[in-house]
Amino acid sequence: MYPPTPASYRNKLIILTALITMIVTSLVWVGIGAVGYWFIYTESPSFEIQVDHPDTVQLGEVVEVKVSVKNTGADDVVLANLDVYDEFTDGFEIIDVSPKPSSSESLWGYHSYNLRKKIAPGDVHDLTLKLRAKEVGLWSGDIDACNIMQNMVTHYTEIEVVDVAVDENPKEESGVSDSDKTEE
Repeated sequence: MYPPTPASYRNKLIILTALITMIVTSLVWVGIGAVGYWFIYTESPSFEIQVDHPDTVQLGEVVEVKVSVKNTGADDVVLANLDVYDEFTDGFEIIDVSPKPSSSESLWGYHSYNLRKKIAPGDVHDLTLKLRAKEVGLWSGDIDACNIMQNMVTHYTEIEVVDVAVDENPKEESGVSDSDKTEE
C-alpha cells in the first residue's frame, strides 16, 4: 500500500467540507422556516365562539345548533371556515345549514363549511346547523372557528340522544311490574 498523497487528502477535505456545509445550511433553513411558522401560526385569532343547543334530544327529533362567532379584536377579522368534527355529528343527520356557506367539504374526521365572512369589531356571525337525531348516545366533539391563516378557536360540544320509548318503562325491562310488588 502506498502512503497517501497530499492531493488525495485535499479531495477528501473538499468532499467533507461540502457535506458539512450542506448539512449546516439545511439546518439553518429548517430553523428559519420553523421560527417563521411559529410567528405566523401561533397568534390566536381575535374572535370567540359560542354554541347554543339543547343538552338532550329525543331520537328522531330535529334540533338546531347555533354557532356564534364574535370578533373581540379592534380590527376586522375574516372568518374563513367552521369545522364540525364527525365525533359530534355521527349521531345526527345534517338537514340544513344556514346561512348557506360558500362551499363545504367533508375531510378526514370533520366537515368544513367555508364562509369567508368579514366580521367587524364587536359584530357576531351566526351559523345554524339543523340536525335530526338518528342514533342513541352521547355525541360530542369539537367545533372550530378558523381565520384565513387557519388559526382557530375551539368549542367542545355534546348532546345526548335518548329513546323515549325505552326510558318510559324501565320497570318492565327488569322483569318486575308494579302488580308483582303489591302481591309480596
